[in-house]
Amino acid sequence: MNKLFQDFIVNRSSAEDIEQLMQHFGSTASTEHLYDLIKEQLTIPQSEQSPQAVESIVGSVDKKIAQTLSTFQEREKKQRKTQKLWRFASAAAILILSILTIFWQYKPNISKNVTQQLVEKHPEEILPGKKQARLTLYNGEKLEFDKQHTVNEKNSAANLNYEEGRLVYSGSSPEEAIQWNMLEVPKAGTFEIQLPDGSTVWVNANSKLYFPNRFPTDQRFVRIEGEAFFKVQKDKKRPFKVQTGDLNISVLGTSFNVRAYNNKHISTTLVEGSVQLTYHDQHIIMTPGEKAFIDETNKLKIQTIDIESATAWKEGYFYFKDESLGKILQDISNWYDLKVSIIGNLPSGRYSGSMDRNSKLNGVLKMLANVGNLDFTLNGNHLTVKQKNK
Repeated sequence: MNKLFQDFIVNRSSAEDIEQLMQHFGSTASTEHLYDLIKEQLTIPQSEQSPQAVESIVGSVDKKIAQTLSTFQEREKKQRKTQKLWRFASAAAILILSILTIFWQYKPNISKNVTQQLVEKHPEEILPGKKQARLTLYNGEKLEFDKQHTVNEKNSAANLNYEEGRLVYSGSSPEEAIQWNMLEVPKAGTFEIQLPDGSTVWVNANSKLYFPNRFPTDQRFVRIEGEAFFKVQKDKKRPFKVQTGDLNISVLGTSFNVRAYNNKHISTTLVEGSVQLTYHDQHIIMTPGEKAFIDETNKLKIQTIDIESATAWKEGYFYFKDESLGKILQDISNWYDLKVSIIGNLPSGRYSGSMDRNSKLNGVLKMLANVGNLDFTLNGNHLTVKQKNK
């Protein structure tokens, strides 16, 4: 692998060699090895004597990857292996960004001119989201949460405990009147909360969860706007009900995902157990591995899907299976806190693939640009998207 990388840097690699490198660097386990290889390349004598060599390395790597990816893309389109192409593009982006990261760490004395040129070619990164939320309690008290924040229970009207991105809300005493709390997770955020009955909810970016200060003795009821994954504690005497828009979900004990960023595009994916859905006068019962959604005619429909596409976000990675670019861009917009403008029409194809949600935005955009044949312009947090000219 060391010899392959050295040949790659000096532009002596074949397309097969580059594909082998991309497969190796597409694994998160290989990141440390990649850093070692880059550091070795950047500390050879000629690099120390000539900082411009660093820019040359980045340029040659970028150009060679683009050439190889173009050939690879045509071959994969014919074979319809979208996921493999996606992973190739992802590994290519990781390689470029890793070289730049090592460059900044090990070349502090580089000339201002070279530094400015590299900044223009590779602008400052927009970082991925993190664990954060705001809880507005029924009494109007507001609590902010992030990874470093802890809450002193004595300073709050609620019985709660927060540690490392997870909030346990024990709720009020049975004597208190039932009132509503709101957990709001902003763009570039995700959050986990345990409700008073022991059920756990993972709330995705740009979402709101409404829940009571305590559950009554006959039922459990919450509302969601946006996306959330529920792992419901079994309780035969108290059904657990979720409302989103005009859709009502009723369960006893189960795991499922709800996506409702738009009332016209609501869906539920069942991972385990059984749920009953009610939408106006329509009723259906789901089984694991099914996705229920509302179609263009306002009918409740069911289809069998890959469960991973609905659960990956809470495990820390993007996973798309035959998805439109519109849906992919919505997820990226929510996770990186972007305002997206689309010029013209997006390609109508379906795309599959996966990527770590801890990736910086530039790497994600570079991958999508190659796979989706797109041009991106980023101005602050405003992302403009259009198809590349043919």
